[in-house]
Amino acid sequence: MVRWKVISGSLPLSVAGRFMPWAISVGHSKLLLRGLIGDPEGDEPLRVFDLLFQDVSRICLSDAYSELHLRAAPEARQTAEAERLGVWWPSATMYLVDRTRDTDYVVAGRVYWAEVTVPPGASSPLLSEDPDDQEIPDVLYFA
Repeated sequence: MVRWKVISGSLPLSVAGRFMPWAISVGHSKLLLRGLIGDPEGDEPLRVFDLLFQDVSRICLSDAYSELHLRAAPEARQTAEAERLGVWWPSATMYLVDRTRDTDYVVAGRVYWAEVTVPPGASSPLLSEDPDDQEIPDVLYFA
């Protein structure tokens, strides 16, 4: 029994916080970006914001971002990159992750995101294969 609600989200998605590549699952072609929101020196605990890309076919990312600005690449940009690499992604989207550069991206079939209630160093519930996992958020967004 699936206990969470999956809702279509809209892009662009902008979230302030320190985002970084967090986990890769090669066998299932998944990439997780994790954002830590809040002041690491402050009294409030950091909030954790996870993005899970599925059916990943290409990754070109920096080690960290001061904010996330997720959007689908314009068709011309995706076509130019596919031609440059000599590949084509007919059933995938090129997701740009940086507001100022179009060189940082993930090519994937789908992306999900949610604020999750786990400690900053914990494994992401979005990577869980167990639909009864208690830590999976009530609402999961996708584009």
